[in-house]
Amino acid sequence: MQKPPIDDLFFQLYGYYPPESGQGFQMLIAAAFKLLAGQEMSYDRPWANEGRTSTELDENGGVQKIVLTMVMHVAEYEQGEFSLIFTDESNEKIARQEPEGLQLTTEFQKFYDAEGNVSTTLDELQSLVSGASGDEDFVASGGWILTGQYLAYKNELYGVRGIDYSIPVRAIKYKIVIEGGGQAKLLVRSDSGEINRQIKAVDLRKATFKDGKVEPMIKG
Repeated sequence: MQKPPIDDLFFQLYGYYPPESGQGFQMLIAAAFKLLAGQEMSYDRPWANEGRTSTELDENGGVQKIVLTMVMHVAEYEQGEFSLIFTDESNEKIARQEPEGLQLTTEFQKFYDAEGNVSTTLDELQSLVSGASGDEDFVASGGWILTGQYLAYKNELYGVRGIDYSIPVRAIKYKIVIEGGGQAKLLVRSDSGEINRQIKAVDLRKATFKDGKVEPMIKG
């Protein structure tokens, strides 16, 4: 099976193919964010993106240039608002033991079944936020049903029905230019202007990929 051009470019840069077909785009953009702005962006979390590809051929019919123009929607979970919905029994328990209430914080990353086994995590739930088409920012609002699951707090389990969320999602425009001979120019642009630079192959090779995250290569 023929691999996408972006995955071939990834192979030329790093000597191996991405774990999944077409994932080279996410991995290169994650590398760009890390190298340019020091920002973390997981490359194994689904991103909603749309765009178009154009190919220029040379006189012999060989690929001279591939241009991928993309709009990618990135959910900004850190700026999101989350509201826990507890069972009636847990609300009574909270009123007795935690009069000030419980708020969803970074401490509450795991949800448990009645036996105390981890059933899901906040990261897994966040990956389910649906994307959208278009090139405008928007706010994703919705909820997750968590019937029969619990939060652990101070060695106590509190039953939850679900979580309501409101998460801002940014639409960021990108252009990737792949020229003949594997020369890469990663042009990263956003309407807000915080990133508008070009990354060349020599810089992209400084990135390493592990467990969904990008790290600069450390040379000893």
